[in-house]
Amino acid sequence: MSRRNWILLATFCATAATVSAGGFFLTVHGKDNGLTVEAQGCQDYSQAKVTGRAEGIVNGKRQSVALELTATGKPGTYAVRKQWPAEGKWVLVFNGTAGDRITHTIVELAPDGKLRPRMLMRPVTNAEIEAALLNSGA
Repeated sequence: MSRRNWILLATFCATAATVSAGGFFLTVHGKDNGLTVEAQGCQDYSQAKVTGRAEGIVNGKRQSVALELTATGKPGTYAVRKQWPAEGKWVLVFNGTAGDRITHTIVELAPDGKLRPRMLMRPVTNAEIEAALLNSGA
């Protein structure tokens, strides 16, 4: 993790500690033909459970695809290969649980191939998925 990311993590944890006694979030990184999702925070989240789904619009119809996440050699980190169709617009929704802590991340897939993750401390709503699909690439 870069020095900048460590500073952001430390700042987030310090702020989150006053609100929820410790932060818990999912980081998403593009990698080769897929991406990785990692449970992180101010405590040990190596045993966190992470699930995901792709939400999309193909030919004007909404679709949902459950994603298969594969544990990597790093605890709390999962690899996700592309499992959604090439056609249409897609966003990814990830949910993490660790004990009584829950976190959610929605990832817009930008037209240039970049990922735009947004962390939420509550479940992602259908309205947020629809808005993200409007912003995502084809």
